Amino acid sequence: MTELEIQNKLSDIKNSQRFEKTFDYTRSFVAKAGEANSFAIPMTNEGPFVQESLNIRYTTNSTVTPAGGTAKPYCGVKLKFKSQAAGNGQSNDFVPVPLIATPGAPDGERYGARPFFYFYPKGDVLIIDYDNRVPASIAGETYDIKDERIEICFNGKLYPLTNV
Repeated sequence: MTELEIQNKLSDIKNSQRFEKTFDYTRSFVAKAGEANSFAIPMTNEGPFVQESLNIRYTTNSTVTPAGGTAKPYCGVKLKFKSQAAGNGQSNDFVPVPLIATPGAPDGERYGARPFFYFYPKGDVLIIDYDNRVPASIAGETYDIKDERIEICFNGKLYPLTNV
Protein backbone atom coordinates (compact mmCIF):
# COMPACT_ATOMS: atom_id res chain seq x y z
CA MET A 1 0.00 0.00 0.00
CA THR A 2 1.41 3.41 -0.90
CA GLU A 3 1.60 6.37 1.45
CA LEU A 4 -1.13 8.14 -0.54
CA GLU A 5 -3.42 5.09 -0.29
CA ILE A 6 -2.88 4.95 3.48
CA GLN A 7 -3.58 8.68 3.85
CA ASN A 8 -6.79 8.29 1.80
CA LYS A 9 -7.87 5.30 3.88
CA LEU A 10 -7.30 7.18 7.15
CA SER A 11 -9.14 10.23 5.79
CA ASP A 12 -12.12 8.03 4.82
CA ILE A 13 -12.21 6.45 8.30
CA LYS A 14 -11.99 9.83 10.02
CA ASN A 15 -14.80 11.21 7.86
CA SER A 16 -17.09 8.18 8.23
CA GLN A 17 -16.87 8.04 12.03
CA ARG A 18 -18.28 11.57 12.15
CA PHE A 19 -21.55 9.89 11.08
CA GLU A 20 -21.27 6.35 12.45
CA LYS A 21 -19.10 5.18 15.32
CA THR A 22 -18.84 2.11 17.48
CA PHE A 23 -20.01 2.88 21.02
CA ASP A 24 -20.37 1.01 24.34
CA TYR A 25 -22.84 1.63 27.14
CA THR A 26 -21.69 -0.08 30.31
CA ARG A 27 -23.08 -0.52 33.78
CA SER A 28 -22.09 -2.47 36.89
CA PHE A 29 -24.52 -2.99 39.73
CA VAL A 30 -25.19 -5.20 42.72
CA ALA A 31 -28.44 -7.15 42.59
CA LYS A 32 -29.32 -7.23 46.28
CA ALA A 33 -30.47 -10.57 47.68
CA GLY A 34 -34.25 -10.80 47.92
CA GLU A 35 -34.86 -7.67 45.81
CA ALA A 36 -36.42 -6.80 42.49
CA ASN A 37 -35.54 -3.33 41.25
CA SER A 38 -34.60 -1.33 38.17
CA PHE A 39 -32.16 1.32 37.02
CA ALA A 40 -31.60 3.43 33.95
CA ILE A 41 -28.80 4.01 31.47
CA PRO A 42 -29.43 7.36 29.76
CA MET A 43 -28.50 7.32 26.09
CA THR A 44 -26.60 10.23 24.63
CA ASN A 45 -28.29 13.18 22.94
CA GLU A 46 -25.58 12.97 20.29
CA GLY A 47 -27.81 10.78 18.11
CA PRO A 48 -29.63 7.45 17.89
CA PHE A 49 -27.95 4.24 19.06
CA VAL A 50 -28.34 0.89 17.31
CA GLN A 51 -27.55 -1.81 19.85
CA GLU A 52 -25.93 -4.82 18.20
CA SER A 53 -24.74 -7.01 21.07
CA LEU A 54 -24.26 -7.38 24.79
CA ASN A 55 -21.73 -8.91 27.16
CA ILE A 56 -22.47 -9.80 30.77
CA ARG A 57 -20.24 -11.01 33.58
CA TYR A 58 -21.70 -12.03 36.94
CA THR A 59 -20.72 -13.45 40.33
CA THR A 60 -21.96 -16.74 41.76
CA ASN A 61 -22.19 -15.91 45.46
CA SER A 62 -25.54 -17.70 45.86
CA THR A 63 -25.98 -21.47 46.05
CA VAL A 64 -28.54 -24.03 44.92
CA THR A 65 -28.83 -27.37 46.67
CA PRO A 66 -30.59 -30.18 44.81
CA ALA A 67 -32.91 -32.31 46.96
CA GLY A 68 -30.56 -34.60 48.93
CA GLY A 69 -27.51 -33.11 47.17
CA THR A 70 -24.63 -30.74 47.76
CA ALA A 71 -24.77 -26.96 47.43
CA LYS A 72 -23.38 -25.57 44.16
CA PRO A 73 -22.50 -21.98 43.16
CA TYR A 74 -25.43 -20.26 41.52
CA CYS A 75 -26.52 -16.90 40.09
CA GLY A 76 -30.29 -16.57 39.93
CA VAL A 77 -30.48 -12.93 38.85
CA LYS A 78 -32.98 -12.34 36.06
CA LEU A 79 -33.00 -9.30 33.75
CA LYS A 80 -35.47 -7.53 31.50
CA PHE A 81 -34.50 -4.66 29.19
CA LYS A 82 -36.80 -1.97 27.84
CA SER A 83 -36.72 1.32 26.03
CA GLN A 84 -38.20 4.24 27.94
CA ALA A 85 -39.19 6.03 24.71
CA ALA A 86 -41.00 3.03 23.24
CA GLY A 87 -42.17 1.74 26.63
CA ASN A 88 -41.79 -1.84 25.47
CA GLY A 89 -39.82 -4.76 26.81
CA GLN A 90 -37.19 -6.57 24.77
CA SER A 91 -38.31 -9.93 26.16
CA ASN A 92 -41.68 -11.29 27.23
CA ASP A 93 -40.45 -11.96 30.77
CA PHE A 94 -37.37 -11.83 32.97
CA VAL A 95 -34.46 -13.84 31.52
CA PRO A 96 -31.98 -15.62 33.85
CA VAL A 97 -28.55 -13.98 33.47
CA PRO A 98 -26.72 -17.29 32.78
CA LEU A 99 -28.93 -17.82 29.70
CA ILE A 100 -27.87 -14.56 28.03
CA ALA A 101 -24.39 -13.95 29.48
CA THR A 102 -21.01 -14.26 27.88
CA PRO A 103 -18.51 -14.71 29.44
CA GLY A 104 -20.83 -15.22 32.42
CA ALA A 105 -19.16 -16.23 35.68
CA PRO A 106 -15.51 -15.20 36.09
CA ASP A 107 -14.32 -18.71 35.21
CA GLY A 108 -16.82 -19.02 32.34
CA GLU A 109 -15.93 -19.61 28.73
CA ARG A 110 -15.82 -16.56 26.51
CA TYR A 111 -17.70 -17.00 23.24
CA GLY A 112 -17.82 -13.37 22.17
CA ALA A 113 -20.69 -10.93 22.41
CA ARG A 114 -24.29 -12.13 22.25
CA PRO A 115 -26.08 -10.59 19.27
CA PHE A 116 -28.92 -8.43 20.57
CA PHE A 117 -30.31 -5.87 18.13
CA TYR A 118 -32.40 -2.88 19.22
CA PHE A 119 -32.82 0.72 18.01
CA TYR A 120 -32.81 3.53 20.61
CA PRO A 121 -33.75 7.01 19.39
CA LYS A 122 -31.63 10.02 20.32
CA GLY A 123 -31.94 10.78 24.06
CA ASP A 124 -33.73 7.52 24.95
CA VAL A 125 -33.15 5.69 28.24
CA LEU A 126 -32.40 1.97 28.56
CA ILE A 127 -34.26 0.61 31.59
CA ILE A 128 -32.89 -2.58 33.15
CA ASP A 129 -35.23 -4.40 35.54
CA TYR A 130 -33.66 -7.11 37.69
CA ASP A 131 -34.97 -9.75 40.07
CA ASN A 132 -32.75 -11.51 42.62
CA ARG A 133 -35.40 -13.23 44.71
CA VAL A 134 -35.63 -16.92 45.54
CA PRO A 135 -37.10 -18.76 42.54
CA ALA A 136 -39.84 -21.36 42.88
CA SER A 137 -38.50 -24.85 43.47
CA ILE A 138 -39.02 -27.24 40.56
CA ALA A 139 -37.63 -30.52 41.96
CA GLY A 140 -37.23 -29.89 45.70
CA GLU A 141 -34.03 -27.83 45.41
CA THR A 142 -33.33 -25.07 47.91
CA TYR A 143 -31.65 -21.73 47.34
CA ASP A 144 -29.44 -19.49 49.44
CA ILE A 145 -29.62 -16.16 47.60
CA LYS A 146 -26.83 -13.61 48.15
CA ASP A 147 -25.95 -10.26 46.59
CA GLU A 148 -24.62 -10.70 43.05
CA ARG A 149 -22.50 -8.27 41.03
CA ILE A 150 -23.56 -7.87 37.40
CA GLU A 151 -21.35 -6.15 34.81
CA ILE A 152 -23.01 -5.47 31.48
CA CYS A 153 -21.91 -3.85 28.24
CA PHE A 154 -24.16 -2.97 25.31
CA ASN A 155 -22.24 -2.47 22.07
CA GLY A 156 -23.46 -0.95 18.83
CA LYS A 157 -23.36 2.01 16.49
CA LEU A 158 -23.97 5.62 17.46
CA TYR A 159 -25.09 7.97 14.69
CA PRO A 160 -24.06 11.52 15.72
CA LEU A 161 -26.70 13.69 14.10
CA THR A 162 -24.87 16.86 15.12
CA ASN A 163 -22.44 16.31 12.24
CA VAL A 164 -25.07 16.12 9.50
